[in-house]
Amino acid sequence: MIKDLESKIAHLEDLIQKVSSEILANVAYEKLPPAELWARSENLIGAIRNLTEEMKDKMLLLKPERAPSIRRKFRAILQPLNGFRETLQKPADPSGASKQALEHLRRVVTESQEFIEMARDILEKPSEGILELLKLREIYEAKEYISRVSVPETVYVKLEHLKRSMETLRLRISSLEQAIKDLLKQMDKFQEEASVFQQEQRETNLS
Repeated sequence: MIKDLESKIAHLEDLIQKVSSEILANVAYEKLPPAELWARSENLIGAIRNLTEEMKDKMLLLKPERAPSIRRKFRAILQPLNGFRETLQKPADPSGASKQALEHLRRVVTESQEFIEMARDILEKPSEGILELLKLREIYEAKEYISRVSVPETVYVKLEHLKRSMETLRLRISSLEQAIKDLLKQMDKFQEEASVFQQEQRETNLS
């Protein structure tokens, strides 16, 4: 999971660099018809959206206690991405739509850079419990490999005992992963309830 996130960070950096050098640095793009600008950038924008969402999911698993800030940073990218698409697909003023859309794209670049910094920080300091979980998974996967190797009978007996122990471990790993997912759902629910409560308080104060 850690190596996967490292790879995704590098990929996102490449995409952001491509946006900056190929689109934002080219002033001619500001004068393109909205439909043409969208056609030229659609694949790149879709790749950024998918990649940041995948990174968000990995970051949530590695550092579940930072779920609110991770989701907030992801939404900060998603909002200008949506703004870029909507400005080009449904332009209120076609003559200035491309220039306005590129402003959204500049914000995507800025927010993505901050998102990358957060991802790097999580890579350096993942939750200790999650690190232990990942180590246990590596042990379990190593056991699966060993069980397929031809070995003497005495060693086989020991491996069978290890296999049973690792199967128990696998069940515990699955249970821990589910507990993390449940915790994230509870945190989402709590945030929603808190938002509703704050809104009700504001309405009460205004009245």
